[in-house]
Amino acid sequence: MTVRRPIPTITRALAALAVAIGLAPFAYSGDAWAGDPAAVRGAISADESQAVRARAAALINNIRARLDACGERGMLAVSHGAGEAPPVPVRPSLTWNDHLAEAARRHAESMARDAYFDHVDGQGRTVGSRVTRVGYRWRVVGENLAAGHADIDEAVRGWLLSTGHCEVMIDERFTEFGLARVDSGNPADPYGSYWTLVVARPKQGPTLDNPPAMAMR
Repeated sequence: MTVRRPIPTITRALAALAVAIGLAPFAYSGDAWAGDPAAVRGAISADESQAVRARAAALINNIRARLDACGERGMLAVSHGAGEAPPVPVRPSLTWNDHLAEAARRHAESMARDAYFDHVDGQGRTVGSRVTRVGYRWRVVGENLAAGHADIDEAVRGWLLSTGHCEVMIDERFTEFGLARVDSGNPADPYGSYWTLVVARPKQGPTLDNPPAMAMR
């Protein structure tokens, strides 16, 4: 999970990395995020949802194709020496899945409605149970959460700053994803917006060496 909060002053290397993978430059002022974290409000239009979906696919698949690993403090290793590019594992590009998107929407909506931020919902269900309930037969499944981010670029940047979240995004076992953002209607909500990314590989896919597993960050 990631929550929008002040973080240490950004390094030039991290700023360059963000640009290299297709993210907009980081917007920081000193050691805090620039902008108003309470500014995200209101329903998401159908057009905006499509734009977010396309942007998320472009960002995450670029990360999966170009970055070799998640390093210390969530930064990604982009070089092992002067002029030497690191080997990048072959990872399938993630494709959109409506069932995973529905599971993501339900959980984001639950968090926004009931004012909590957790992988375990009010009925005690985790991502595996939620994905099964929408009719998706999974071999492996994972989930990233974020709160208070104004757009998908901010959410992805937050996940990149966390080793665990980064590892969920680049895990080569995953082949499909769904994403949702739900905004709270409560003006006193401390976050304002809730993001859920669900990634999975369907059970009917190629046999994996690892047993069924869940990854939650």
